[in-house]
Amino acid sequence: MDLKIDGKIAIVTGAGNGIGRGIAKRLAEERATVIAADLNGTDAERVIAEITATGGKGLALQTDATDEQAVSNMVRHVMEAFGQIDILVNNVGGGSSSALIINLPAEDWDKTIGVNLRSTFLCSRAVAREMMPRKRGRIINIASISGKIGESLIGAYCAAKFGVIGLTQVMAKELGRYAITVNAVCPGYVWTPGWQQLAQWLKDNFSTMADKSLEQIFEERVKAASPLGRPQTAGDVASLVAYLVSEEAQSITGQAINVDGGAVMH
Repeated sequence: MDLKIDGKIAIVTGAGNGIGRGIAKRLAEERATVIAADLNGTDAERVIAEITATGGKGLALQTDATDEQAVSNMVRHVMEAFGQIDILVNNVGGGSSSALIINLPAEDWDKTIGVNLRSTFLCSRAVAREMMPRKRGRIINIASISGKIGESLIGAYCAAKFGVIGLTQVMAKELGRYAITVNAVCPGYVWTPGWQQLAQWLKDNFSTMADKSLEQIFEERVKAASPLGRPQTAGDVASLVAYLVSEEAQSITGQAINVDGGAVMH
């Protein structure tokens, strides 16, 4: 299927590793020009090097997506270089700690809300202002199934991702008149630093898990929660993102679509 995003200008935040890297590379494969924005500029440059080595086009930008001025600078740089922004993927996210709410430090709460929800707000606001005059655009927010069902030990992360889904719906309603679609993608069980941290907490606090590796703890959780019994990959998430930013998905907006092997059904 030709997704018809050839030549589109796409910003992917948190593109240096993991899911963001997978999304950036997939959009480049579909012949979009990819701006890999990441707090770690070296990681962003590495991803763009991988993209250009296979004939793709892109630009690396060191960006703190939680900082208003840094986001403004990112958007200004892209507009000066390319004159337009067609696609924004708000992928920056993660959790700062695993803890019961009663034990969660306020600074960890603030950090988690900031990196997940504040970044999505700042980047979407800045990019939407450039999309609106052209009356076209695609915004994808990477949420989580933890934004649909609360889970112990990751309360701040759940709250942030619930917020991302709510913000997605609001923006879809506000921007629809400008032919801008806004959707959320909700990954399930992808082996990420956040999952490693949670698995370590379980290992440290439950005697039944003390002798298990972090990978075993993760795999057991996946098998128990998912009908397909296997984890998801960055490529799985990237495939849905590529579809949602394409012309094929022009009538899909305000949705939060799971990529989770059936772990959460509705």
